[in-house]
Amino acid sequence: MPRNKVNFTLIEDESKRIVSYQKRQKRLFKKCEELKILCDVEVAAVVYGPYRNEPYIFPNNDAARTTFIKFKELSTLEKSKNMVTIEEFTEQSIEKLGEQLQKIRKENRFKKMTNEMYEVLSGKKVSAYIHPYDQNDLSRVIKKNLKKIRELMRKIVDGEGSISNASQSIVESMVTGRTNY
Repeated sequence: MPRNKVNFTLIEDESKRIVSYQKRQKRLFKKCEELKILCDVEVAAVVYGPYRNEPYIFPNNDAARTTFIKFKELSTLEKSKNMVTIEEFTEQSIEKLGEQLQKIRKENRFKKMTNEMYEVLSGKKVSAYIHPYDQNDLSRVIKKNLKKIRELMRKIVDGEGSISNASQSIVESMVTGRTNY
């Protein structure tokens, strides 16, 4: 059964807020314990809350203190190695999205030129006013497809190919010297 989407706003009802706080804190410490056991890492968490005079500390006061002292004694470079600011994170995201956009544009350009190639093959005349950039791309797509056709014809003539449109993958043994069964 799927859970309902939670709105992240302050819970107005005091009793509901306390119950939610206690449940979420319990889950947080459970996740800390799982992370510690499964990944064999040192985990420490401190939660200050308005519902108790002392902070909640995971796993215990001495272990948390030791962990925080180790972190404090690290050099600034080691501390900030995996940390990023919001600006850095945003710049990285923009860069990744820019790369994805370029890749999609390139794919769309190839598809557009492939469609142009098919139109030319079906008898459509190429406009005299076509941009040289477009002419180069169209020429490149046609050459690439001609190369594929020639390779397929060579395989058929040599008796090793098939006439299906599906590309034939070459399966090789993953480890040399062994056979796959």
